[in-house]
Amino acid sequence: MKLVLSLLVVLVITAFAQDPTNILIYHDVSGGYGDSVDTAAQALWSSANIESYTGEPSGQQTAFNTALDGRTDWDIVVLECWFASTNDIDWASLLAHYNAGDFVLYVSNWQWNSRTAGQAALATAMGVSSVTTFGSPVVPHYAWDPSHQICTGISDWNWANPGLITLNCKFAVSDATPVSGWIASSAAGEAGICVANDGYSVISGYTLAYTAQSDDLWTNVYNFMWRDTALSRDTWGGIKASF
Repeated sequence: MKLVLSLLVVLVITAFAQDPTNILIYHDVSGGYGDSVDTAAQALWSSANIESYTGEPSGQQTAFNTALDGRTDWDIVVLECWFASTNDIDWASLLAHYNAGDFVLYVSNWQWNSRTAGQAALATAMGVSSVTTFGSPVVPHYAWDPSHQICTGISDWNWANPGLITLNCKFAVSDATPVSGWIASSAAGEAGICVANDGYSVISGYTLAYTAQSDDLWTNVYNFMWRDTALSRDTWGGIKASF
């Protein structure tokens, strides 16, 4: 037992020290918004291989799909979809990867309900039971768990609406855990940013791209998702079996 516990301590230290190696990003950029998802990852992990594709303006949905299944060692995969159509994203592949625990996933999508390419199935798998979309006017957003790592240091939850096509979402959840929402205190059907049911991934109805503290929020989200993922994904099964 002492040997097993010693091994666990060593692996925990190693996991926290290890940066992600491969990060895959799909996002939209328009009106001066949308780059923070890239720049925050680059600032945190300058040595990582970061592959980034845009739906707006480049229409790189197919290229993203090819990259997604072109290798088996993605550590973090991010989709921040708020402008271009998402129907050409391979949502079935994302669902299979999420269910298999292949990587940590962040996803926001303005088309959870309005398209039929499997977007809603992924939301359900991540612990969201229903989605209500809305656009203008800009409405307030609130930290429901101010002490949560995603919310730490965020004092301004205001957001801009850079285009009429832009939609945010209100979530009702099954086994996802909301950390922010669209009214001042926790209520059913009003969730914004949620920790998915794997405990590491994030599903969000609040679009970080055009928020007042977008850089800070993305930094928090990345740090939360990668806090001890290497241990959880690669080594925990073997350790658990030793007890």
